[in-house]
Amino acid sequence: MAQARVGQDFLAQYCRALKSLGIHTTINHHLAMHYVKFIKLFGPVYGWWLFAFERFNGMLKRINHNGHDGGRIELTLIRHWVMAHLIYEYLLSLPADAHPNESNHIDQIVRKAAQEESGGMLTELAISRSEVSVDSVSIPRRLGKPINIYDHFPDGGTYALLLEHCQRLWPDLRLINDASLEDGTPFYRSEVCRTLPFIRKDGIRYGSRANKRTRVDCYAFISQGNDRRVPVEISSLFSIQVGDKPPHVCALIRRMSSDNNIPPMPWDI
Repeated sequence: MAQARVGQDFLAQYCRALKSLGIHTTINHHLAMHYVKFIKLFGPVYGWWLFAFERFNGMLKRINHNGHDGGRIELTLIRHWVMAHLIYEYLLSLPADAHPNESNHIDQIVRKAAQEESGGMLTELAISRSEVSVDSVSIPRRLGKPINIYDHFPDGGTYALLLEHCQRLWPDLRLINDASLEDGTPFYRSEVCRTLPFIRKDGIRYGSRANKRTRVDCYAFISQGNDRRVPVEISSLFSIQVGDKPPHVCALIRRMSSDNNIPPMPWDI
């Protein structure tokens, strides 16, 4: 409850600052002043928020039906809902040694449904089926050409970071700088690394600042210690493969920092 009270106090300060600036507030700002009472009555917020229900409502809203008054719209909705869940459960339980015709048939159903409706469960299934898992992380099945890591940042710092990381990851390869004359496996700067536009970990999508199409999902938290999380910006995502080693996914992150000199509002700079 102490954390809830602190959080509500911050929200109250935020609302007072809005009013002092003449910014219009909404009913949600008023409701935020009662969060402590709700948490005390119903427990942690994630136990009673409605994000999942709202998403399901959005999925049902996109189902095609004839729209006739007096029709059996409810039956159409429930049939589609049951079909989507049955296919989803079937995909999860499909054995690895299933006949290729069976897998292809399921893929055709999912992809066809995904083309007819956007944002639904079958669309998510189609996205999942179009990705491949590496190190328990899903990445796009189609990757771009290898990049020159040394040119990723002007000072060549990315190459040094990735080389050091891979040396710890694969000590048996005895990786060395490709400009070195020592004995070992050269870590070729223009052959071993590909950039990734995004990855999925435990169902959550992570983007990167380097993605030219969109920079959404490029912020995250990383765990530091048992009870501490640090905010970071994901600068780049890479898939690295050396020799016969399986591809390895890693992220180049930039830790966010703060101090007492940061102004409360951007226009106070």
